[in-house]
Amino acid sequence: MLVYKEDRWYSIIVNERGTHMELKKSYKGFMIWMLSFCAICFGTVFLPVKDTGMEIRIIDNICTMGITVLALIIYKTEYVYWYNGTTYEEAVKAGSERRKAFAWQHLKRFGSFALVFLVFSIVSQVTGISYWIDIIVAVIGLVAAAISTINIKL
Repeated sequence: MLVYKEDRWYSIIVNERGTHMELKKSYKGFMIWMLSFCAICFGTVFLPVKDTGMEIRIIDNICTMGITVLALIIYKTEYVYWYNGTTYEEAVKAGSERRKAFAWQHLKRFGSFALVFLVFSIVSQVTGISYWIDIIVAVIGLVAAAISTINIKL
């Protein structure tokens, strides 16, 4: 439901408990995610791992899973305007159902790749495949997942 007050449109969302909440424009959650993501990535330097390939695979998986966690946060909060190319005003006018569907499409793509990459990196660690292959697969996979979302419209 759209509500107009104080020269702005707000979308009223009914949560699981049946209470209403407004879609407020906020990037606080994104900033918390970004700081946590950076802290976790930085924290890998303190792992007692001597195998460079293992370290790189851990960081690659943190990246793929971190983006999936961000997509999950966006899905749960409906803050789809965090995605480049989507404005807050468009998100409000779209309504809750369309925002959820839009965010779900992103979550499916990034989540699927994260799971596939996790399995791939475990196999490559066990079989001794060069960590450069993991880096290439991670980069190409994330770019492909991102490109596959371009045609998703709110």
